[in-house]
Amino acid sequence: MKKHKKIVVFLVIVLLGSVMLRLNVLPVLVDGRSMEPTLYDHDYYLSNRNSLNHLQRFDVVVAYSRQLNENIVKRVIGMPGDKVTYKENKLYINGDYVKEPFLHNSMTNDFTIILKKNQYFLMGDNRMNSTDSRVLGPFQKKDLKSRNGVIVFPAKHFKKLQ
Repeated sequence: MKKHKKIVVFLVIVLLGSVMLRLNVLPVLVDGRSMEPTLYDHDYYLSNRNSLNHLQRFDVVVAYSRQLNENIVKRVIGMPGDKVTYKENKLYINGDYVKEPFLHNSMTNDFTIILKKNQYFLMGDNRMNSTDSRVLGPFQKKDLKSRNGVIVFPAKHFKKLQ
């Protein structure tokens, strides 16, 4: 009887641990090249569901797109109330130039958008191959599902996203 009790306790602990993990972590399989070179097609990473209260510019987020009816992975470029301008491949936030160190030879057409109180402007790092806020429009806070995380597969891509 003692042996069965230990097995039951072990299974309950495993079950509770699995539930807690699922509530806190959003597993993501990257589909496409829109976030290269940060994330590659078929990278698998674990994203933090509970860190959206600390959202910052340039965080990598998982957002639900109503137009595409799926979760997408993008980078936060514009925060609520920002005036986001791209001119000659350079980002300006509220008139100030902001360097994007994660970009490598990426082209962005010129545009300006002013975000409302609860809007976020999201873009992929591979700007020429990304369906993002330039097409889908700004995202609401409720559309954002998780932030940052850790790439766990393939092993050669292992890294923490911040």
